[in-house]
Amino acid sequence: MSIRREKGRYVIDYYYQGVRRREVAGTNKREAENILAIRKAEILQGRYQIKKPSTMTFAEFSEIYMVYAKANKRSWLRDYTSLKHLLPAFGAKKLSDITTHSIEDYKIKRLANVKPGTVNREIVLIKREFNLAIAWGNASVNPVKGVKLFREDNIQERILTRDEITKLLAACSDYSRPIVLTALHTGMRKGEILGLKWGQVDLEKRVITILFSKSGRVRKIPINSVLLEVLKGLKEKATQEYVFTCVRTKAPAGKIQTAWLTAIRKSGIIRCRFHDLRHTFASHLIANGVDIVTVKELLGHADIKMTMRYAHAAPETKLQAVATLEKSVGEVHSHYLVTRPKMAKPVVVVKR
Repeated sequence: MSIRREKGRYVIDYYYQGVRRREVAGTNKREAENILAIRKAEILQGRYQIKKPSTMTFAEFSEIYMVYAKANKRSWLRDYTSLKHLLPAFGAKKLSDITTHSIEDYKIKRLANVKPGTVNREIVLIKREFNLAIAWGNASVNPVKGVKLFREDNIQERILTRDEITKLLAACSDYSRPIVLTALHTGMRKGEILGLKWGQVDLEKRVITILFSKSGRVRKIPINSVLLEVLKGLKEKATQEYVFTCVRTKAPAGKIQTAWLTAIRKSGIIRCRFHDLRHTFASHLIANGVDIVTVKELLGHADIKMTMRYAHAAPETKLQAVATLEKSVGEVHSHYLVTRPKMAKPVVVVKR
């Protein structure tokens, strides 16, 4: 019995009834040693059973996975998009033939065309599929276990200035302006805004209730005076249960991409996505002195680490922070900073 490393994974060798058996045992040597010890014990105790290797391909299992994802995940469309790129690379391969090395190779090639974050989402999807495949008996190891994700630079988010916000709103159509204003004054995600119903809006108490947020928790967002006037105007003309509807057909607003791109082009703003309005909301709150915990609750982040990335966007708040020491610390020690004239040496009179 032995353990060998082949193409980035460990393979264990052992004999059962005089026949040599080979089995892939993952990418970790310690794990391979444990599996080999288990096989020895199973053979000695008569509990060993020959397992037929799965012939299921990645494409076949992905079909099964998507049925599961649609029933259990709100973000299944993201997985569907990722699979469009993963299937050409791995679709025809058996699950047992996908190795850590082949995934690393995919990472490098894919990075030449997309951002690190996009590659990471695709690698995470492969990992999730293999975890389920192992649980459902279609795979024995997860080749993604030894794969490191790319480092993502989330700090370079687009934050609109006050001047840019003014230009954007002026360039918006009657259809898109209320939607953009809602994003700027609530930080809500695009899907949350377009799916917003009047039953979730309490104009008297001035609060919006998000029932199905990304984190899975109910979130309440206060309505400020600017947004209140916008919503009151929409409420007077409302004929549907949805807050935002198409101007021409009065149907629920299904998308905003065309209207958004038109507004961006007319405003002259460079490189800006609709989701950047959420970043703008958070960054301007912090710049105005709102504490990070409150911003976290308004955004609906499950982890405050997600919110902390916006703290960089307001360097002036750091200046304001250290400026507070000018009175408390500065007054006490300022006399040490004043250049005092040198005193003349005392004249000693010697009597004779």
